[in-house]
Amino acid sequence: MPRIPRHAPGVVTARLHAAEPDTGTPLDAELARVGRIRRIGTTASVTMAVGALGAGALPVLQNPTAGERLFGIWLRLQHSSMAITLAGMVVVTFCWLLLSPYALGRTPFGRRSGRIDRVTLDRIIASWALPLALAPPMFSKDVYSYLAQGAIANTLDDPYALGPVSALGATHPLAINVPDVWRDTPNQYGPLFLGVQKAIHALTGDDVIAGTVLHRAVAVFGVLLLGWAVPRLAEYCGVSDVAALWLAVANPLVLFHLISGIHSESLMMGLLAVGLVLALRALDAPTAVRRPVLLFCLGTALITGSALVKLPTVVALGFVGMALARRWGSGWRAIGKAAGVMVAVGGATAAVAVVATSAGFGWITKLGAATSIRSWLSPPTALGVLSGGIGQYLGLGDHTAQILVMVQTAALVVAAAFTLRMLFAVHRGSIDPVGGLGASMAVIVLCFPVVQPWYMLWALVPLAAWASRITFRAPVVAVSAVLACFTLPPGTGPPTFVTVQSWAATAVIALVLLVAFYRWPGLLRYR
Repeated sequence: MPRIPRHAPGVVTARLHAAEPDTGTPLDAELARVGRIRRIGTTASVTMAVGALGAGALPVLQNPTAGERLFGIWLRLQHSSMAITLAGMVVVTFCWLLLSPYALGRTPFGRRSGRIDRVTLDRIIASWALPLALAPPMFSKDVYSYLAQGAIANTLDDPYALGPVSALGATHPLAINVPDVWRDTPNQYGPLFLGVQKAIHALTGDDVIAGTVLHRAVAVFGVLLLGWAVPRLAEYCGVSDVAALWLAVANPLVLFHLISGIHSESLMMGLLAVGLVLALRALDAPTAVRRPVLLFCLGTALITGSALVKLPTVVALGFVGMALARRWGSGWRAIGKAAGVMVAVGGATAAVAVVATSAGFGWITKLGAATSIRSWLSPPTALGVLSGGIGQYLGLGDHTAQILVMVQTAALVVAAAFTLRMLFAVHRGSIDPVGGLGASMAVIVLCFPVVQPWYMLWALVPLAAWASRITFRAPVVAVSAVLACFTLPPGTGPPTFVTVQSWAATAVIALVLLVAFYRWPGLLRYR
């Protein structure tokens, strides 16, 4: 895609972004090592899929393995199921890290390496993702909430009024499987995802397995959208498409939480990435003819659709709008005209989604429902809880709730101020729209009241296509690897002794495989 002319790069751009040179193709010995990495990762992924039969996020009711002689044995071998699943999880993460020199074109110590091609990386991602796509859910039971919310939406006039137990009853087959923490929480998702939930329930009824399969298909579709869009965003930003794809799609957070965990972020980020590609292509078209206008409207509609899954990506409309305003001029009038266009297209898309799904506007009032959960991964929430605990220890009383309100509100104000700064930086031309969005989403995630490991992908997807400096990639890779192994496969913690013993076995297995990989490569040589 042609680029919009830019002024001198700003501070954020200089620290995070640089055009990437071509590093050439890997040597034959390096390609042989890539082949071994692929096979080890595929084997580990299959191991996770097998272990998920006993250690996955399985439903309480309609568990297909319960009572089965062959597959049901894994339910009775909890230690073994957990051990092999955790071992597979760690080994897949290790393989992703071992692949980094051949995707980034350099080793962690700065030595240049050849970069594999897109076809090779696509095959690696597919071979690691396919076993997880066919396995039971792992790492989260949110999919059972999605199924119950679809039933509520097809039963009640207001799909956002009640939680699963209140709306369906405690003995309903879909409500029984909902995690305790969400049993009384109303639907928090936007009209587009509500439409997906309603359609799946209309097709599958109260069949948990069929509903889970269709939600998994939606999650895989979202990842396929990412696989198409991320390399094109990287090309737009002058970054290696292979490096961006490795960081944003081959990432264990995507494999474990979007594909295996079946989270709504898959559809949200897939629509966002495709929408950005289409809208930015339209803005960079040489002349304002009919086709770029239609392409821009389609891209904006897809970005709006992303926000109608979960709201945080609505900020992307602002960055596309500022890029449009920059094309039209440098004054406030251009910003006003661009804002009008974004509101018109985004508002029309939202109106269609609301009417088509009969959602109403109740979802807007439920956006803060998840903040009742105190998430230690959220810096402001962790700070508020710690401050409240110190106050109690000093005998000042329990003011944790009040402190949390103040700290979380202040954090959101900081995130809003930083986002506003990035918006005007895009208008000045000192940062790409993709980079400005990624930097803003990173601050939003850090300041969000509730943070889950996969929320990192809100920022990682656009940043992977734009931020190419090692000062960005090194810490992000490290954090991704840690967060990928942060959540246990069942989604909720098993007994402590089971977890400890499983992690001990995992450490031994991972160590043996690493030694075999480096000391006896002939064991995994191409035949």
